[in-house]
Amino acid sequence: MKNPGGLVKGLAEMQKRMNAAQEKLAEAQFEGAAAGGLVKATVSGKGEFKRLEISPAAMDEGPDMLSDLIVVAYNDAFSKKEAEAKKVLGGLTSGLLPLGIKLPGVG
Repeated sequence: MKNPGGLVKGLAEMQKRMNAAQEKLAEAQFEGAAAGGLVKATVSGKGEFKRLEISPAAMDEGPDMLSDLIVVAYNDAFSKKEAEAKKVLGGLTSGLLPLGIKLPGVG
């Protein structure tokens, strides 16, 4: 290794940027929907379930269908959160890690 000090400095900078990106993601909110918006769910960047909106028209679907729509809306919101996290955090590590090394949850 030609410049171990440079690697340490680079990793420290990456950690600083990653912490800032994680804080920004934690504050973000992601909305998912089911049945054309009859049911909407919102999750935070931490994956916390924050809000559920159910249209009065969705109530006519019956309890089993309504339950399924809630799950679909939540999963939609959560997958949007995961995609954004991979995009933001994965971009921070590109080019800094040797080939073949992957960080959990980053890509």
